[in-house]
Amino acid sequence: MFLQQLKSEFEEHLKDFLKELPEKPYGLYDGIRHILDADAKRLRPVAVLLGYYLFKDDYHRAMPAALAVEVFHNFTLVHDDIMDEATVRRGKASVHQKFGKNTAIMVGDIMLIAAYRILLHLDEEVDIDLVLELFSDTAGQICEGQVLDMEFEREVAVSKEEYLNMVGLKTAVLLGLSFQLGAVIATDDFEKSERLYQFGYKLGLAFQVMDDWIDAFGDEKKTGKRRGGDIYRKKKTWLWFSAIEMADESDRAFLEELMDADEVRERDVRRVLDIYHLYDIPTVVKDFADSLLEQTLESIRDSDIQADRAEILVKLARDLVQRDR
Repeated sequence: MFLQQLKSEFEEHLKDFLKELPEKPYGLYDGIRHILDADAKRLRPVAVLLGYYLFKDDYHRAMPAALAVEVFHNFTLVHDDIMDEATVRRGKASVHQKFGKNTAIMVGDIMLIAAYRILLHLDEEVDIDLVLELFSDTAGQICEGQVLDMEFEREVAVSKEEYLNMVGLKTAVLLGLSFQLGAVIATDDFEKSERLYQFGYKLGLAFQVMDDWIDAFGDEKKTGKRRGGDIYRKKKTWLWFSAIEMADESDRAFLEELMDADEVRERDVRRVLDIYHLYDIPTVVKDFADSLLEQTLESIRDSDIQADRAEILVKLARDLVQRDR
């Protein structure tokens, strides 16, 4: 499978990068190896390489951008785990859990610096000014999304529209950028690269909605996280919003009061999950993710991308949104 080929080739490139990291000081570069050496989907670097391949064959030209995006993405995860006080990432101890919070902050910082340095390895034919501008704009948006995510944990009056905007900033913009960077490196047709950005952005929304579903109903052995983690952290997800709309007065009151509770206990999580099942929220959320997926695929069907390569995009999108069902 071509997507697996892209992932495998990227993994080899990533291994070379990790081998070249210094050994000291302890914890700093070990932290980078710890998170980047974990088993991961590598969705974003594959998207960069695929974004290039849609227009040209020699996708290895985009490998520095693929690596930069993956290093940047994992920097955000290191800091996100600190803010969420998450102890596990991809089935392993989170970086701050293993090396301490202060070291983990510096691990994230140096990964951000490394991401920009890696971009400078792109060949001289690439419009590096445009690449850096797009990369920096996206980095700023992700920071905005993270702050909104934390604010929403404290606010009850958050709408579905505000939630989707937050998800767009925190998650979807980076997937959109990944596809776009590949296209920018391959072609100077900005309209085509912008179309790919929109494809990735919409796919990112559907991906996150399904992540909400997987957090509540996924297999812990596959996710590497405990079930109901978003509920424990009092995160408002698409499941929560859907339940608020459909629940009776008693169940709705419980869901809203839980957001103000000092502590979320295991029995609270069990009741939330029971409420979700009572109102068939799992199906509601999957149907919404599928509707976003169809919107995403329409943009590909209407494009002039070569049919066999467009089919690879379609497969990637379906695999992402319909995973773990």
